[in-house]
Order: sequence, then structure tokens, then C-alpha cells
Amino acid sequence: MGTWQRRCVLLVIATALGVCPSSCAKPSRTWGVPGEVRIGYLGTIYTLNPLIAFGQRLIDLTQLYTQPLVGLSPGNRAIPVLCEEVPSLANGGISRDGLTITYHLRRNVRFADGVPFTSRDVAFTYRAILDPRNPVTEAAPYERIASLETPDAYTVRITLKHRWYGAVYELFAASDYIYGILPAHAFTSTDMVHAAWNEHPFGTGPFRVVQWIRGDSVELVANPYARPAAKLQRVVVRMLPDENTAFIALRAHAIDFTDVTFQQQAEARADRGVKVVAVPRNEVDDLEFQTQGMAMHDLRMRRAVAYAVDRATIARAVYRGTSPPAATEISPLFPEHDAGIAAYPYDPARARALIDGRHVSARISFNASEEVYRAVATIVQENLRAVGIDATLEPATPALLYAPPASGGVLYDGRFDIEVGGWYGGLDPEASEPWTCANRAPNGPNVARWCDARYDAAFIAQQQRLEPRVRFSDFAVMQQRVHDELPAMFLVYRTEFEAINPALHGVAPNMLYNFGQVEDWALSP
Repeated sequence: MGTWQRRCVLLVIATALGVCPSSCAKPSRTWGVPGEVRIGYLGTIYTLNPLIAFGQRLIDLTQLYTQPLVGLSPGNRAIPVLCEEVPSLANGGISRDGLTITYHLRRNVRFADGVPFTSRDVAFTYRAILDPRNPVTEAAPYERIASLETPDAYTVRITLKHRWYGAVYELFAASDYIYGILPAHAFTSTDMVHAAWNEHPFGTGPFRVVQWIRGDSVELVANPYARPAAKLQRVVVRMLPDENTAFIALRAHAIDFTDVTFQQQAEARADRGVKVVAVPRNEVDDLEFQTQGMAMHDLRMRRAVAYAVDRATIARAVYRGTSPPAATEISPLFPEHDAGIAAYPYDPARARALIDGRHVSARISFNASEEVYRAVATIVQENLRAVGIDATLEPATPALLYAPPASGGVLYDGRFDIEVGGWYGGLDPEASEPWTCANRAPNGPNVARWCDARYDAAFIAQQQRLEPRVRFSDFAVMQQRVHDELPAMFLVYRTEFEAINPALHGVAPNMLYNFGQVEDWALSP
């Protein structure tokens, strides 16, 4: 345990005893170290390699030092980062048949060690993604590439196996995962697991890692070759066990930035010494049904659950009224969202009529480390028992919940009836649609194991389109089929909250990540 962590533990104990140390007795609006930001990270950082980072917060951190070709603006628009412009039909970056994507790379870009960035680095990163030795987060999109060519040092040409509208927003982009471009010269092979680079990673991003103390902290300093240059000189990422410890550390001025819970954000807003940033995310929290199991195979039972669950109470009690109710899988942040679809109303009498006196037992699984999902699961259990469904809670650790079937994974082995969870989308609305037949677990993220021909036809059709507005009708079909057939029931479109030092300026998270524009951050008390 590091010195600063011991200090945070003492703060927790002091708070429990009703004693506030002098450092938190009188919150000041001017605190912190000029030119330095301390970020509170919840949990343990197990890797710094962007290709094998899992989980939105860890993926986000990799943007401090590596960059993709295409990024995401605070206004949730695709923007060029390491390329001169985002390829499109209009600028010639996408061929008329939709099969070829050409990236023109930015010139005079250097890695943090001064070596120029070129197309060789993109090709190397691509090969590393496909190297079977590497447990990459998601290799399937890159397997849809027929060839990747580098005609010169500043051109990358990708030929797809099949036309795919969303390719520009998934490949080498800040989407539901981010594969920052790696410096080819810093590796001896495409083996990411044993690469020495992992200890002190660097890329073209605004910072580079200078120290990683396992279980404690990661220290980064400004990349002198980054353009635009970072306004900060130093960033320290401090690992914290939970939200409570992080919030106490922030209020004690031990960190400058951290996530806060729905309950904490209200308390933070009342604190003059803390600034709260609300961030509507491309995330929908939901109940997913195992449609091949005994309990939820019958559509009538899934509809009974939909009518039995009091979504309004969940939104008020768990999310504190901060997150708008959800009716479809696609967030209102996208124009493809179908606002005409209505959520199932709370109607216990109708739920009982659908159950019709049958004995139904249902296992409710959820991530035991997520207090939000535990709270939702408890309310859902009460709602279901009230209409005659014998619901039991089965919390699981993340490692067990998401493990493959061979390792006893709850979701991918289908050992649940209802899962309380959420789905994080990407830069394109296609990433909000995991329920294709081909994606059925254990082969993909469709843990509902739902398969619908009309849904699949619409999903395939939208991939083949070349004009965005033509896709709207396809997404309308998909949203309607999910609503009607209920592989999942949607609760809220999640809004998240960041609590920060009021002296920290330039913080502008987007719908997926916090650190996409971290070069603009400045702290000058």
C-alpha cells in the first residue's frame, strides 16, 4: 500500500469517527499542484497495452499516451486524430463500391521518443491485433479486412471483404474499444503479452508513462513531441478500491478527478469545493433474458417481467432521477434512435394474467462489484415476487460472470434467466446491436441467445448502405423487433458523473470516454 493510499485509509477511518482532518475542514476552490493532475482510478490496472485492455475506464486511460486514427469529439462526432481527415465518400476516402478505405496520415507526427510516425506503425498494429498469441479485446472487426496496404509512408489502404458502413467508426477508431497506434520500432515482434514496451508504454499521445507501481499508481509526463502539446506537465493515476474512498480522497484534495456514484453526485453538487461534470453516455442499462432457458424461453414470460418491473421506481431510487428512461437499445444521442417506440408500462395485473397461475422460477444474475446493479436486482426481485415469479439473486464476480463456458462463465454458459447489466455502444449505432444470430453466445456477446431472421436481415442491410440516412429504416426495424420479442428490457440511458477540482479546466468528456481531449486539460490554482 502506497503512502497516499494509507492517507486515504486514514481519511476513511476519520470520517467514520466523525472527525475531519484539517485538509478537508474548509474546502477551497483553489487547490492542487499547477501543471499536474491526479486521477482517481477505481480498481486495479492490470495492463497498459491498449490492445489487451478490457473495460471502458482502462481503455480510456490508454488515450493518455496512444492515439487512434479517428477520434471522438466532445460533441460526439468522429474527428481525425492521426489521419488528415475521416475517410468518406465525399472526400474520396471511401471508394464508390464501399470496399476500399484510404487514410492519409498526418505528417510531422512523432512518437514520444522522437521517432516519426508512419504507415508502418499502422500496419504493425494491425498485425499485432490479428496475432493469435495476443488476447486482444476484439479482433473480429479486423478479421473483416481482406488486405491492408501501405503504398507510402503516409498512406494506409484497407480493402474490406464485404461492404461495411461502420468500418471507419470501428477500425483504428475511438469506439467501444480503442486500439491506439503502436510504435513498431519499439517492439521486437507482434507478441504483446511479453513486450518490454508494456512496462513504460508510449505512443503519439500527449503523455508517456514513466513509472507504473503495481496496485498503486501510474505516473505520466508530457510528451515533448505531441502536437498539440499538453498543457499539463504531469499526470498521476492513483488506483482506489471503491467510489467511497475516491470521493473522500477528492474532498481531501488528494486527487483532482474521479467518477462518482449517483448518490455522491448530489452531495458533490452541494460542496463548494467540488465541481461536478454530468456526462450522458452511450450506455443503456437493461435486463437481458436468456431466451433459450426454461424460465424465459416463452415470450409471454418475458413480457410478464416487462410489465412487472417498476422502471420509474428504479430510475428514481437507484439512478436518483439523473438518467432518462430507455425504451430502445439505441441512445437518443444518435439520430437513428426511434423515439416512437414506447417502453412497457408498469402493470402488475397484466403480468399476473400472462403468468396465469404457472409456477415460474427465475435466477437474476449481476456483477457483484457494481452496487448500482445490485440495487436494481433487488428491486426487480421484489417486483417479480409480487406477481408470483420466484426470483432469486445470484451475484457473481466479473471474472466469473464474463468467463468463457469452459471456465464456468455465467453469461456465456447461459447459467442465468435474467441478467441485470448494461451495454456500452460505440461511435456508430451498429455497436448498440449485439443480438444477431451469429453473435449468439458462446460465440459472441448475444448472451440472450436470441435469433430473429427479420432482425438479422435489417442488421445486414444497414451494413451494406453507403448513405447514413438510408440506414434509418434498418435501425427502425431492429429496434422494433427487439421491443416486440424482448431479448432485453431497457431501463435507463445512463448519465455518469465526474467530480473534479474546480481549478481543473478543459475537461470535456464525450459519450464514451473522459480522456479523448486530455491535451486541453489545465490546472492553475
